[in-house]
Order: sequence, then C-alpha cells, then structure tokens
Amino acid sequence: MSDGSAIELVSPDFFPAAMLYRRACATAHQARQRATEAAQTGRHERRLRELDAVVETIVLAQAGAEGWIHRAYHLADVEPQGAGGWVARWQAAPQAICGPGTRDLDAETGETLRWLSTWRNFLVHDDARARERLRANGFDAGSAAAHLTADMAEAVIARMDDAFTDIGACIGWRTLAGLNSAYLWRAHDEG
Repeated sequence: MSDGSAIELVSPDFFPAAMLYRRACATAHQARQRATEAAQTGRHERRLRELDAVVETIVLAQAGAEGWIHRAYHLADVEPQGAGGWVARWQAAPQAICGPGTRDLDAETGETLRWLSTWRNFLVHDDARARERLRANGFDAGSAAAHLTADMAEAVIARMDDAFTDIGACIGWRTLAGLNSAYLWRAHDEG
C-alpha cells in the first residue's frame, strides 16, 4: 500500500504445522492426479511429477507432525523431557502433558511415526544411516522410487490422520485437536 500501512496476511495465531499438513494433503491429491495423467498418456514426465508430489507429501507431513507436537507442549506449558526427536515427544506426550493416568498412544501410531520418519530422513538426508534405516524397514534405497507412488502419498495422509486422531484423543482436551485432512481446505488450483 502506498500509505505505508501493511496488510496483515497472517494472524497472531499463526500455526505453521497446520499449514504444512494442509499442503501435504494437497500434494497427496496432486500425486494422484499426476499418476492418473501418467497412466492415461504414458508420459514419463507425469510420473516424475507424481514422484515430486509424493516426496513433498512425506516431507510436509513429517514437518507438520513435528511442528504440531512442539505446539502442543508449548500450549500445555510443559517442557519435553529426555533425549529423542519428534517421535519420542509424540510418544511421551500423553503422560507428560496429561499425567501418568493417561493411556499410551496406540501401537499403530508409533509405527506410523517411525515409518514416516524413516522415509523423510532417507529423502532429505540420503546418508548411510538413513539408507540403513530404510533397509531395516524392508526397503532398499535403490528401489525407493518404485515405492514412492500416489498410493503411498495417500497412505501417508490416511496414517497421519489416524495418528493425529489418536494423539488428539489423549491430549486434545489440554492442548489442541489433532489435524485431519477432512477439515483442511485445498484450493482448486492446488491440483
């Protein structure tokens, strides 16, 4: 604006984790569209765009999950204890935030978080440790691209929706509800 005043595009309640997860949901949708286009046209370029969207889905979903748990601890005014990364913080959150009588997260949630972390670390770091973790989970780094499909992108979102539902059921009453793709807006031009 010419009068020097700024337009506020982001509120003081800015919550990047929700934005990241919303984008992960949108890129999973894009992955499916690119896969359909690749199947219909046979164009290799469309498969490469599907692969791009799957990688983005994994990275954005993991970033959203990590940011979400940090926000939950912040809102509960609880300092995370012990070593470990974002997965350990998710797993410790029910008791750390709500007390020792709170149930643990479902086993499937822990499996999902470790699965997502393994793929994200491989895609972002591609170092020896990340490749070894991927191999320990039954995948060879050399064949990773064959697994990075629209089906996987949709599985990331479905599994994380379930994980967010699980943790939200444990700590949501003290902090914030879990995220869910069904409630996140996707613009018409994100497809």
